[in-house]
Amino acid sequence: TDLMSRRIVGAQINDVQGSPFQADLTFRGFRASGLLGASQGLSVYLDGVRVNEPFGDVVNWDLIPEFSLDSLTLVPGANPAFGLNTLGGAISLTTASGVTAPGVRADLTLGSFGRRRLDFSFGGSDGDGWHHYVGGTWFGEQGWRDHSEGRLGLVLAKWGHTGERSGWDLSVLGGRS
Repeated sequence: TDLMSRRIVGAQINDVQGSPFQADLTFRGFRASGLLGASQGLSVYLDGVRVNEPFGDVVNWDLIPEFSLDSLTLVPGANPAFGLNTLGGAISLTTASGVTAPGVRADLTLGSFGRRRLDFSFGGSDGDGWHHYVGGTWFGEQGWRDHSEGRLGLVLAKWGHTGERSGWDLSVLGGRS
């Protein structure tokens, strides 16, 4: 959500919960929020799967693996091809694979109020078209006010094959927040 607020004209972020993983995205007056009861109007897709919750259409931003995002596409305007409540547009997020993110990567971030975050990934591919990718993030903080500590853990594993005319991926995403 931070990248979207910096790069997409018309996108605004509100941090209403005090957590960097519970943002409220507004684009041209339409929202994709993690708060139940907030008016929604943006559809969010991760690797082609809609991540808006069926009840209330909320988006759990904390379960989006931002450490492994490869591309982001915003399609503005109402379009029935993206499903119900796509009044303001659709956001399509694509995760990395062993082809697009080969090698090992690790990032460690430390901050005030006991904030710590570790992002890691490992990807690779061979000459026959097979590829694999494993990545994850761990986040913890004490919080800046009493009783506001937060924890997050996500793991994404992806395996697939890319041929001359076709390709497929099998992805597993697990998280706890």
